[in-house]
Amino acid sequence: MENVYLLLADKNLSYLEIARKMLRFHDEDYQVDVATSGEECLKKLNQNHHDLLLLDYDIDDKKGLEILSRIISSDIDVPVVMLVDDGREDIAFKALEKGAYDYIMKVRGYLTALPFTVGKVLEKRKMKITSNFEEVEEDPIPNTGHSFSIADQEIIEEEIIEQDQSSNQEAYYILDRKGRFISSNRILEELLNYSEQELLELNLSDLIAPEKEGSYYQWLAAVDMGSRQQPFKTEIVSKLGDRQQAEITITPMRDRNDEIISYKGRIKFNIPDNGSLYPSNGHFDQSRMINEMVKLIHDSYEISFNHLLERISQIVCQIFQFKRATLALLDRKRNTFVKQIMIGYTNGKANDQRIREVPQEVVDRVFVNQTTVKVVYHNHETNNNDLLQPVISERRTKPRRMSNKWHPQDIIIFNLVDHYNKTFGFISLDEPLYPVVPPREAFYNMEIFSGLASLAIENFYRYASLEKRNRRLKQLLVTSNLFRLHLSLSEMMKQIVWAIKFSMSFNVVLLGIINRNSGELQIKSIACDDRIKTIQLKELKISIKQLQTVFKKQYRRGKSYLINKSEPALRKLKDLCYDTRIDATGNRYWHWWTLLIVPIYEQKGKMMGYIIVDDPSDCLVPTSEEIHTLEILANQVSVAIENRLTYLRLRNQKVPKLEPTTEQGKEKSERGIKKLVDYFLK
Repeated sequence: MENVYLLLADKNLSYLEIARKMLRFHDEDYQVDVATSGEECLKKLNQNHHDLLLLDYDIDDKKGLEILSRIISSDIDVPVVMLVDDGREDIAFKALEKGAYDYIMKVRGYLTALPFTVGKVLEKRKMKITSNFEEVEEDPIPNTGHSFSIADQEIIEEEIIEQDQSSNQEAYYILDRKGRFISSNRILEELLNYSEQELLELNLSDLIAPEKEGSYYQWLAAVDMGSRQQPFKTEIVSKLGDRQQAEITITPMRDRNDEIISYKGRIKFNIPDNGSLYPSNGHFDQSRMINEMVKLIHDSYEISFNHLLERISQIVCQIFQFKRATLALLDRKRNTFVKQIMIGYTNGKANDQRIREVPQEVVDRVFVNQTTVKVVYHNHETNNNDLLQPVISERRTKPRRMSNKWHPQDIIIFNLVDHYNKTFGFISLDEPLYPVVPPREAFYNMEIFSGLASLAIENFYRYASLEKRNRRLKQLLVTSNLFRLHLSLSEMMKQIVWAIKFSMSFNVVLLGIINRNSGELQIKSIACDDRIKTIQLKELKISIKQLQTVFKKQYRRGKSYLINKSEPALRKLKDLCYDTRIDATGNRYWHWWTLLIVPIYEQKGKMMGYIIVDDPSDCLVPTSEEIHTLEILANQVSVAIENRLTYLRLRNQKVPKLEPTTEQGKEKSERGIKKLVDYFLK
């Protein structure tokens, strides 16, 4: 190979020495001369032939453009590559306008790329000279990179297949032999939200999805061995954790001993039209999903209910790669699903503008066949763009679209069911990270997640219910303690009914005492949040004879009676307890006519009164354990009432004063004389 004569013009002597060694190391045929001023540069160009001039803009106090103009206006035939400080694209374009052949941005690591840039420029110039075609001045191509020159981009573009750039974006880079960035263009920085300085501290493998890292190194090893490989398809992870589908191409750069000294390549970010190019809404790790949910269930004993629901919503978005999720729970009293958590809805709408409730019949129609997960596709005949309006007429289930594209108003719904297979809530997902309907295999994992989420919420309900019941039960036992005699009977009864209300989660608790004279049940104490209802119930009197007609064998639950049918004797009481009558379906649910009556017995076995509870907060019929707990509390009430009455009788009873007997008086007198004698004889 013939010698290639290069001239480096820069006022920085250390830079000139490093650049000269870098070029000589890359190719021993490079004969490198240097100049430290503009005049010296012009002088050496006039004296000797040079194949390329690398001219720094900052030479002679930023007179590089002036030196360039003098070279172009003279008869010196040498291509000029201008070296420009990073961020000064305006200077670079001025250099191109004045006749510079190319320019290089001086960014970190650009000296490593300098030999490749020089080689490409010389190769391109040689091809143009030997082609015998008249050169036509072309419009300068904008340099989108920091350290790539125009020649670099043109050569790299010749190595890749031409594709439609309207749906793809490409980023170029140079790596050192260890895979660390020493140069990149701004497209990569903008797409990944990294600054130039941050990116130059990273390795290319740092940007690859963790689950693809092993495959990447295997692919890179094949590339290093000289095997021509297809582009490596993976996900590129941005600074903020977003994932984008991409194809990576790498070309090793070798020295004369065939040793790899660096890499150059490109990353093409794909926005394909065919949904099959996407993975299952991102890489799915079933083990990770199960482990995270198991950990959440374990942690649920120490966190609040709202935090639990929020974590479930966050996990489902992360696992299945959706941007938005809603978790709603059923309010059985109103037959509506109330949205508890909404993740990702930052579209500017205020919370009160969103529809916070979904009628139960709407969700029942979605899960009419007891399905676990369902996709509700948007009805193309409607034009409603409200993504939050959960109305069936605006979305309908239908076969999967042929194109597999995701419509902005499509939605995926997870059914949350209890151990009786009854729906108590749902999770909805919309706006996936990739605009395609998830493949069918993803729905199998969604069904697993639905079951785990249901288990987590139901487990929290059970644990919280037991914890609350135990906490309130302690309070009730303290309230009904035999030794709390300083309270009046009415105060004690009031504390008892409110403790029952809180411990057993009933909205209405009555304590009635039988009046033997009138033969009526008189309501002595009421625990109810409605003051008007409390006043009306206190005035209520129920005939004992009428009440005894409801104590049927079919209602018997231990010592108590669970009235699960409409009874005329209780009609007036039920009318006061319920403003609106909502009928529930199923034997597990508390109907508007249901009532639980727990007898209070005296020590001699006679009926003293009753505890009557109604309207449970969860709308569920109490279990046998809960009824037995109420019976224990009723026994405590009986003991507390009898103890109070005994205390009052003893306090009001007059106890006669005891006088000392004659012998006692004589003994006392003798002790007094003895003390007096001892005092004087001391």
